[in-house]
Amino acid sequence: MTDLHSPTLQVANLVKRYGAKTVLNSLSFNVAAGEVLAILGPNGAGKTTLIATILGLTAATAGEVSLLGQLQQGTKRSAQLRQQLGVMMQVGGANANLKVHEQCDLFSSYYANGRSVADLLNVSGLTAQANSHFGRLSGGQKQRLLFALALAGKPKLLFLDEPTLGMDVQARRALWQQITELKASGVSIVLTTHYLQEAEQLADKVLVLQQGNIIASGSPAQLTAQISSKQIRCRTALSDQQLMALPAVLQLERQDKRVSLRTEAAEQTVQALLQADPRVSELELTAVALEQAFIQLTNSEEPA
Repeated sequence: MTDLHSPTLQVANLVKRYGAKTVLNSLSFNVAAGEVLAILGPNGAGKTTLIATILGLTAATAGEVSLLGQLQQGTKRSAQLRQQLGVMMQVGGANANLKVHEQCDLFSSYYANGRSVADLLNVSGLTAQANSHFGRLSGGQKQRLLFALALAGKPKLLFLDEPTLGMDVQARRALWQQITELKASGVSIVLTTHYLQEAEQLADKVLVLQQGNIIASGSPAQLTAQISSKQIRCRTALSDQQLMALPAVLQLERQDKRVSLRTEAAEQTVQALLQADPRVSELELTAVALEQAFIQLTNSEEPA
């Protein structure tokens, strides 16, 4: 019997090689019940390979994977385990000739206690498109349907590989809300995404992959805290040249008549800024966003 307090997913020293190329290099991490883990990394970092190896879609070279307390062997997953997993892969798809409601009915039939067609249509927001063929849906609508189909079996552990790819802002926000509700109900979620705001919004923990290695891990706040620089935003009459000449300034951007400065020594920069322009207004000082932390972490790991 599975210990309720044990991690929903455990990965220990996981290695995946293709010939002489190491794609995953001894990765270890856990995911608890009701926790969202975001896996970040540039293209080719190994994110999709990691998910595929955990799920048994490809065989690991070495290491161990435990899903819902069950140690996995090779690429086989028991029928009982598959009933408790939900998967939405980036390269996923559905039969272009089936209608939306037929897709929902088909996926629900795979599970002993599957969600109803009406429920899946509601989750996807495609009730009005129930009689449309999958091939006729927009890219965002396809993603919404694939997300709903991943929930057809009421999973305890859900894998989402780039779930909001192609979605507009409104649809993305709606899906974020659904993920938040799933998390609150105790579902564990492993998420890969290129949208850094998505990880910052949803994740309890973040893993940053670079060339098959975990180069950073922790909560979004912990990762941004590793970056010593801060962000200063304000309105000022100073020119770009004058601003870049302020002490410790690393980067400058202008947007909507406001200036954003990234600085290594915030107090020193602010003092010099106020001396140079006493009429500065709307002054704000914040930690860097996860996106900036990600860029700095991955750039620092680039080979010489």
